[in-house]
Amino acid sequence: MALETTEFTIRPNASFPRPGWPWFLGLLVFVSLLIALRFAWLGFWMILPFTLLELAFLMAMVWLVKNRANFVEKVSISREQVIIEHLQKNKDAQWSFPLYWSRVELRKPGHRWYPHRLLIGTSGKWVEIGQCLNEEERAGLADAIRTEINRQKTVEVTRNA
Repeated sequence: MALETTEFTIRPNASFPRPGWPWFLGLLVFVSLLIALRFAWLGFWMILPFTLLELAFLMAMVWLVKNRANFVEKVSISREQVIIEHLQKNKDAQWSFPLYWSRVELRKPGHRWYPHRLLIGTSGKWVEIGQCLNEEERAGLADAIRTEINRQKTVEVTRNA
């Protein structure tokens, strides 16, 4: 009886579609420059440099948010191991833990307004996952991963018996 690997995929909620970013930004730049040029034509020329500065700041922030939200975390659980992959452009990382030693912890924060931390690992090596999730989703994911790890362990024990 071969049991397949179970995989959990975690990614941020990107409510704005990726192909829509350039159109949204282009429209915003066009309308802002149109208004600033009209004011400059009326003699209020100092509005134009501040508009350009504001648009440069806006583009930098959109680029930063887009790049920070462009990652995927995968947790794969098989009969032998738990593999965690963090996939991000030029920053891929992977961790592997033996199934029987793996634990899932939902640690309380140091301050009450900070979110809980979802950690997977063994006694000396821990990896935090699910930073883009809210508290309810993080707790649900912790329960689902714990359940799957226990299921894989029991299937292996009954298979060996």
